[in-house]
Amino acid sequence: MKEIYPSLFLILPARQDSKTQLTYLIKRPAGNILFATKADITDAEPDIVASGGVSLILLGDRHQGAPVTVTMARRLGAPILVSSIEATALKKRGIEIDTPLPYQPCQLAPDLDIIPTPGHTKGAFSYLWTSGQRRFLFIGDTIVPVDGSWQYWVTAPNRPEMRRTIEKLAALRFDVILSNSFAATPTGWMEAPPHYRKAMFAELSRSLS
Repeated sequence: MKEIYPSLFLILPARQDSKTQLTYLIKRPAGNILFATKADITDAEPDIVASGGVSLILLGDRHQGAPVTVTMARRLGAPILVSSIEATALKKRGIEIDTPLPYQPCQLAPDLDIIPTPGHTKGAFSYLWTSGQRRFLFIGDTIVPVDGSWQYWVTAPNRPEMRRTIEKLAALRFDVILSNSFAATPTGWMEAPPHYRKAMFAELSRSLS
C-alpha cells in the first residue's frame, strides 16, 4: 500500500503485468472503503486489515469484478456494491454482487456521493469523496489519463450517452480525478484545478461531437 494523498492509498498486486488495474483504499473514521478491481491484491490483505479493514467494497462497472474480488470481500466481511445494471452483467459471468444499487445519483455517506456515468458501460458509477477541503473523483475506466491526455473507449451507439456524461462531469467540483484502468499512464490520477477541468472536458466533449 502506498499513500498517494492523505488517507488515500494505491494498492498494486505483487505480480503485475500490462493489464493490471489500479486499486484504491480510502481511510475514514466511518469505515475504510476499497475501490476494487479485478487485480488480485491478496498479498495486501494483512496491510488492509492492519489499517482497520474495510466496511465497503465499491465497483465502478462490470470490468472491475472478478471471483477473486468476491472471495476477498467475504474474508474481509465487507459487502460489494455496484449498480443493478452492472450487477446483472456480472451475474451472467457467475459473479454475485451483495448489494446491487438503483441506477440513480445518491449520497452513500455524508462524505461520499454516487454519480451515474453511463457511456463506457450502461450502468457505470463514479464516486465523489470529500476529505477535508478536497474532493476526489473516482472515475473508474469511464475516461482514462494516457500520457497527458484523456481517452475513452465507447461504441458508436453510446457516444451521445458518453457526451452527456462528460457534460455532467464538467459541472462537478473536484480537486483530484482518479482512474483505475490498466491503460492509465504514467499514473492513474491527476490534479484537476478549475482551468484544467474546463479544458479537459471541453476537449472530450468536442471529440465526442
